[in-house]
Amino acid sequence: MRARAAVRASLAALLLPLLAVGCKKSKDDPKDLGEQMRDVAADTDVMRDAQAAVNEVIRAAGDCETARPAIAAATMQLDEAARHVRTAAANSTLDTLRKQVRQVQDMCP
Repeated sequence: MRARAAVRASLAALLLPLLAVGCKKSKDDPKDLGEQMRDVAADTDVMRDAQAAVNEVIRAAGDCETARPAIAAATMQLDEAARHVRTAAANSTLDTLRKQVRQVQDMCP
């Protein structure tokens, strides 16, 4: 009897971690609505500084002396934001903001 109980206990000890791993959520599983909302909120916070820096570049587009330092700052902010965004929409927005900065940069060689 004790041998059977020991075998059952050892089998349970071996199978329990395997079952727990099998129950974990994989990266391919779609996110639930709450996770998606948290990602959007986090991206909004991350994008705020990058958008402000790009706005400074656009405001200074007529004066290249003012625009050059703003371009460098905006590029740095965009690179930083790219490391922290979580959604595809935020990545698309970053690409659009980069194009706007490049347009001003092309006008001010």
